[in-house]
Amino acid sequence: MKRLRHLIVAAAVASLAACSTVLPTAHSGFLSDYTALAAGPDAAAANRASADRIDPARVTVDAVAWRVTGSADISTEEREALLALLRSELQQRVQALPAQPQGRPAVLRAAITRVETVSPLLNTLSSLVLTIPLERGGAAMEIEAVEPQTGRQLAALTPGWRAPVTELMVRFSKLAAAEIAIRKGAADFVQLLQPAADAGKQTALR
Repeated sequence: MKRLRHLIVAAAVASLAACSTVLPTAHSGFLSDYTALAAGPDAAAANRASADRIDPARVTVDAVAWRVTGSADISTEEREALLALLRSELQQRVQALPAQPQGRPAVLRAAITRVETVSPLLNTLSSLVLTIPLERGGAAMEIEAVEPQTGRQLAALTPGWRAPVTELMVRFSKLAAAEIAIRKGAADFVQLLQPAADAGKQTALR
């Protein structure tokens, strides 16, 4: 028990030292183009916004892939659930965009490139010993919109987030933080499908 306590304390120090919500992940090679990506304001994602209006009614979601490397502790069922969530979130967010009948069509491609799971047992133990859960969880993705005919990239985003320190409850569910990150990634990406002026108007109306 004493050794376990020492291990938890050491992990706590490492966890608190890395309290950023950014989840950096190397490029997976999934996107058709990385050269036009610009760093985002919060350093959590690089992005490329569409310069043209895109018609939500002519947007389809094509590939949603699993590009997680390493030994993530995720079952086949959990993997499929996360992929289905990303696809569903993209579809729903696109459908909620304002109509753009003069806009161009687009095909969306997406991949989950990193997942950090949470151990509810470890977090429960660390909460009892140190009053804080250690593992935060999160996910990283690569998402792009391309022209259906040419495959030219129209918009792209490489989001990656960990659960914030304030989100304590999600740290007692294995995949809750990853699910939150996926929802946020899909929401932020879909905003890139609108020219900056249109996106600003919709944000102001929220």
